[in-house]
Amino acid sequence: MKENLNVGTKVSGATNASDNGIIEKYCYNNDANNCLIYGGLYHWDEMMQYNTSEGIQGICPIGWHIPTYAEWLNLINFLGGFDLAGGKMKETGFDHWNDPNTGATNESRFTALGGGYGSSDGTFNLLNYSAYFWSSTQFSSSNAYYYYLYFNSANAYRNNYYKTNRFSVRCLKNN
Repeated sequence: MKENLNVGTKVSGATNASDNGIIEKYCYNNDANNCLIYGGLYHWDEMMQYNTSEGIQGICPIGWHIPTYAEWLNLINFLGGFDLAGGKMKETGFDHWNDPNTGATNESRFTALGGGYGSSDGTFNLLNYSAYFWSSTQFSSSNAYYYYLYFNSANAYRNNYYKTNRFSVRCLKNN
């Protein structure tokens, strides 16, 4: 997908999404307009629909799935590696990224926006400074892998963090 997923019912940042049959999303600063611009933010279990299988459909549309750690890595490598891929993925200009938006060319047409993230304590952070994208790969029972971009770097990064954080989601079309 060339935009962040935005499906589900908006819940307050102070609310923990639950396995209730309803897709629940967070909007930066609890503002629905931010979901329209940056897409929803999701905690890992909700995104995965409470299943831990890598590459699962989760909240993605039929025919699509949540990318695995390895699929994200393939994209990064295709775009020239960690030192270059971030710039090739970021939207150009300063509408959704702070200055200097280093290296942004969007030549991949991924069009990453600086949507920030939500913390499990209900706060939201780093709008227009960073973009965080979940993978469907667990690191441990409490953590999962994600990839991220920053406004002041052309790099792409990866790490793992608590599944209760709220990050953006991209879906990958099935073969």
